[in-house]
Amino acid sequence: MLGFTRIAKHSFFSIQVLGFLILGIISLLIWLKISWSDKAALISPKLFKNLRFSMQLIAYCFAKIATLALGFIFPIYVQAVNHGSVSLAGWVTFPGAVINALMAAVAGKLFDKKGARLPIIMGIIASLILMNVLAPLSNLAIVLLYVLYYGGYGMCFGSLMTSGLITLGKENHAQGNAIFNTLQQFSGALGTALAETLIALAQNKYLTNGTAVGSKWTFMVLLILIIINLLLALAFVPKKK
Repeated sequence: MLGFTRIAKHSFFSIQVLGFLILGIISLLIWLKISWSDKAALISPKLFKNLRFSMQLIAYCFAKIATLALGFIFPIYVQAVNHGSVSLAGWVTFPGAVINALMAAVAGKLFDKKGARLPIIMGIIASLILMNVLAPLSNLAIVLLYVLYYGGYGMCFGSLMTSGLITLGKENHAQGNAIFNTLQQFSGALGTALAETLIALAQNKYLTNGTAVGSKWTFMVLLILIIINLLLALAFVPKKK
């Protein structure tokens, strides 16, 4: 994380960027080596051998990355590009939060009746519609698109976690919950760092419209992540039997 957030200010091959990235990879490998054969490990890395669990976990993380990145971008976009007030920048995300809560309840009903596949795929497709909009956005368009995205997020996010845990079996639910909750926090931080880094890079290159360009770059990256999510859902989220 430290290496990633320094890309905008330092060369990729600097100690501040590449050095921290390598340190993170080495730390991960050490954890895997120590925990792989440790029966008392808090989280067993052997759970990741379950392909359905791992792929749904990745989709879950990508959804969180996209959500926090958008939550970072839109208020800045309203102020810097559309010249809106601070209070307006805060309020543009509120309707989406309300829809998120409502659609999470709808997704729960669909999950019980149709299984995880339907709410997850419907939610991802709704999110994809937002990511395809790269033109300049008015404040009203931002509100409407954020509502659409958050509605899709509400449908797929909790369903991905529940479906992933089901693949582990009840005996591993505690460890599975710990993995999901830990990576949720990390993914959220990564999403904010991603948006911040891309906007900073764009502002360094395009002095007059750097925020707008950085927002478009972020949209394109998130579009790729959500397309991957759709493919993962189609391939690894089981149909209800």
